Amino acid sequence: MRLTPRTQAVCFAVLLASSLASPAVEPVHAQVVRGVLRSQATSRAIERARVTAVDTAGRVLGETIADDSGSFVLRLTSNRVPFTLTVRRIGFEPSSTPEFQLAPDDTVDYELNMPETAILGDTIRIVGSAAYNEAMYQQAVRRGWQVFPPAEVAVHRERANNVFDLLRWAGANSLEIPAGRTGCVRSGRYRGAGGARSGGCMVWVVDGQVLGPSPVLNPRDAYFIAVLTASQSTVEFGDRAPWGAIVIYTRMHGDQVHK
Repeated sequence: MRLTPRTQAVCFAVLLASSLASPAVEPVHAQVVRGVLRSQATSRAIERARVTAVDTAGRVLGETIADDSGSFVLRLTSNRVPFTLTVRRIGFEPSSTPEFQLAPDDTVDYELNMPETAILGDTIRIVGSAAYNEAMYQQAVRRGWQVFPPAEVAVHRERANNVFDLLRWAGANSLEIPAGRTGCVRSGRYRGAGGARSGGCMVWVVDGQVLGPSPVLNPRDAYFIAVLTASQSTVEFGDRAPWGAIVIYTRMHGDQVHK
């Protein structure tokens, strides 16, 4: 059937009215944190840094990677949950923002200036940085921690999808490690009647910073790993680590295996 111009106009008007009357899709509530990362010394943009939102209990709420201009956008759905942003990049000291607490649909813009690792040149960086990591490694050995040395970690870190894989492949068989990407690591020695788990979550400590029970680390950044028992971690970190700790030092201070 051929429509006349008048009939076509009537049909278009009906379709337009129907589309205007249709209910709009409700937007999903989200808090948005936008920002840019810069060097504290030179103000240059810091590209490809890892930005992670962590709440006060150490849970990861969201994570993203800054682009080549140092800019990032992080969308969260945790209504009014206090959190901080932790930023990590090899060559810079780990940095954190003040605590945020956003309502639904809030947007905040933040510029973070990160201190660079103190270096004067390539030669000094290699010698000085390697000495620091080696000192931390030797200290862990002297304290009797279960240590997975740099050469052993280097064998597995490039093919590990996450730090759980890295722990498992490195040979941390005494630990109860989650099969997926979420969960917490527990010490296998804490069990109650009938074999039920009675121990709490071990905490992650990266370059001396206690991050909580959720890992915030790219496995490719790991230099060496040490596992602490509950008694060792309590002596070292107090009540922040009552059930043991997984200590990782990263390659930002040098890498004797792959320079």
